[in-house]
Amino acid sequence: MERGWLSANQIYVHDHAFVDVIDSGFCFHGQQTIQLFQSFLEQHPSLKPRYLLNTHLHSDHCGGNRALQDTFQFSCLVPESEFASVKNWPIAKQSFDDLGQPCPKFTVVDSLRIGSTVQIGSIDFEIHGTPGHHPHSILLFAPSLGLLISADALWEKGFGALFSEVSHQTGFQEQRATLQLIESLPVKVVVPGHGSPFVNIQSALEDAYSRLDYLESSPQRNTHHVAQVLFQFMVMFTETLSLEEGLKWCFNTPLFRLSADQLGLSVEELFSQTLEYLQSKQNLTLSHGKIQYRW
Repeated sequence: MERGWLSANQIYVHDHAFVDVIDSGFCFHGQQTIQLFQSFLEQHPSLKPRYLLNTHLHSDHCGGNRALQDTFQFSCLVPESEFASVKNWPIAKQSFDDLGQPCPKFTVVDSLRIGSTVQIGSIDFEIHGTPGHHPHSILLFAPSLGLLISADALWEKGFGALFSEVSHQTGFQEQRATLQLIESLPVKVVVPGHGSPFVNIQSALEDAYSRLDYLESSPQRNTHHVAQVLFQFMVMFTETLSLEEGLKWCFNTPLFRLSADQLGLSVEELFSQTLEYLQSKQNLTLSHGKIQYRW
């Protein structure tokens, strides 16, 4: 199910009896997420919901977990290194707060262990660790189909913002290793976390390596990009906010503050530069002291 921005793509995988779902979209789109899945069930009335699996715990990938669990009683599986934090929700909540993003509390029953295989629907998927965009992110690869569910590790044009480079100074190294891992797999088709499925694997990898080289050659570019992605995402789900509210969000968001510190800027300065950049790209508008996303 290809979703628009704010919600990551979802993948439904089923056998003759059960249907499993990979990722759940953003919480503000919860009703749409429910309706999409309900429509699918109406077309396949013999199927029963079973597992909800998350490739990583960013709110655009797991924000719809609670809505799907409340409505369809899914059993949720998350990457193994995230299992304990979700069990102790205040720890998981802090990771969402660090990015200034909401995510309703959900429950988990088991974990996805890197190096193992998980059966989704009736298909065996290898679980591979892909840190860089997110320190605990995984991808899922089905050798029998050559099918790669890449989440935000690889898009047709690029990959997800390297938050780990700002938070842990490891994002460049980890993203390069992730791209090399994908290159080593016999992939025939990729279902990314955002955008349409694609088969031009080598071209996508070349674009991703080029993007990574560009960011790594001047690390401040990545830090600015992380701040821009964080702020733009917030404006997208807020829709309209004042300059004062925008600046308050920046102060209250640890990763934005850390980005400012690494750039040698005050939070006010990075806020101003970020707002100016996003306006120049025509992503945001500022009128009469109000910031809006330009859809």
